[in-house]
Amino acid sequence: MDDNNSPQTVIQQREYQSVILKRLKKNFDRKIHCIAEVDTGLGKRVLTYLLIKEILPNHRVLLLLHSTTSYLETIHYFEKEYGGFKGSEFQSFSSRTPTWLRKRIITEARIVASTPQTFANVFEKIPLNRPKFDAVIINEVDKIVRRQGDSRLLVFPYNTLIPYFIQEAWIVGMTGTLRDSHIFYDRQQDQIKIRDEKITLDRRIPDLEIISMDELMSETDVDSYIQYTQIKKDLVQPSEALRTILQNIDQAIKGLRESILEEQKAENPTLLEMIPISQLALVSGMLEANDTQKYNGLLLMRKYAVSMQVDKYKKFLYRLKKFGIEKQMIHAIPQTNAKVKRILQLLEARSVSSKTVVLCSYLDTAHLLVEKVRAKGFTPFLVTGEVREKAEVLNAFKSHSTKAVLIMTSVGERDIDIPQADLLIVYDVVNTVKTMYQRMKRTRGGTVLTLCYQDTFEEKKVNRLLSEIAKRYPWSSIIK
Repeated sequence: MDDNNSPQTVIQQREYQSVILKRLKKNFDRKIHCIAEVDTGLGKRVLTYLLIKEILPNHRVLLLLHSTTSYLETIHYFEKEYGGFKGSEFQSFSSRTPTWLRKRIITEARIVASTPQTFANVFEKIPLNRPKFDAVIINEVDKIVRRQGDSRLLVFPYNTLIPYFIQEAWIVGMTGTLRDSHIFYDRQQDQIKIRDEKITLDRRIPDLEIISMDELMSETDVDSYIQYTQIKKDLVQPSEALRTILQNIDQAIKGLRESILEEQKAENPTLLEMIPISQLALVSGMLEANDTQKYNGLLLMRKYAVSMQVDKYKKFLYRLKKFGIEKQMIHAIPQTNAKVKRILQLLEARSVSSKTVVLCSYLDTAHLLVEKVRAKGFTPFLVTGEVREKAEVLNAFKSHSTKAVLIMTSVGERDIDIPQADLLIVYDVVNTVKTMYQRMKRTRGGTVLTLCYQDTFEEKKVNRLLSEIAKRYPWSSIIK
């Protein structure tokens, strides 16, 4: 969880929290919008509650929470753990709330909590009588920036909400990580550009001040409360058949990449001027090159081969004969891959009372792990995007006393924290550094083992990822 308090106790402010609140109070008085970068586990939810309670006790506040999980947890902690608010001044609504009640809450409550999409749906239905808020607090504000796109740089509905908020309210953003970049197409200069998300937020929210983790590390006691995570690369030997297939796909990708770059240079020499070759995969969807579709298809095939189970991706491999992938290679791939076997080895070495979390990208992998883990005598708990009652599953995992393993897909694990576990196993990684860092901090401290196939593109990918995490988040990551 994102807090540091026992139920119904007085919140004891830490020094760094007091410093942040003083800065926020100063900015509110000056009407300077503000973003507080507060790393995972340092109490963003506590800060949000104190901000509303102490700095904005008599003002109308809108609290936008990034996901349903965050929305439900915040309501619980505000009302049950932190002491709540007077009477009915704090109210919330979800997609299940009747429209007439949403309209009443949005116009009458002093403090309104909702997800952005649900709020926007109501907001659009009352264009002539829209309520005004003195302050708008945006949870996970970094996620309002589109990872890649055209001139619309903010995700829906913030592209329409932010211009309205700027005119009417004081904006506060809370975020755990504000150190990534995004890619967009600049129509005026006819270029694809990479820009720090901080710069984009600063341009979309004028008069903005950012309280960074760097400042907090140098000026406060925040380092006393940081839980360090040891992140290790765990090399797995793939079968010779799979290694050969991955090498062939890799060579084909490199050839198509060169073809695409040559074509773009001939048609528009400046279009990709600022984009490193390593980032070409992220911008390929914006290009109109002859080989773009093949290129993206091979990238996806390579991802499948290290993330999915054989039965799910094998049928696609038969289409790659022209890249030197023969039937006998495909038939030689073992049914149970080496990563699954490695996870079972790691679990068998754990103590009976330990709790382990495994993160993977695809449902088929998650379901297979559940089956294999159960067969070895462990108790699996599964959280995916298909699981509605996530809280019940998580509570069952946390309270289970022996051989508990929580298996989560990348969709299911959003905004979930499990400090009770001391080992997190990452089955496969994505290229986005921030996303992987956030996943690796789900267990707060402890150890993270990142699986990767040795002597393949995946090992290089993991090396690059861990190197970037060490640079961007040196205060909480120990890379081994």
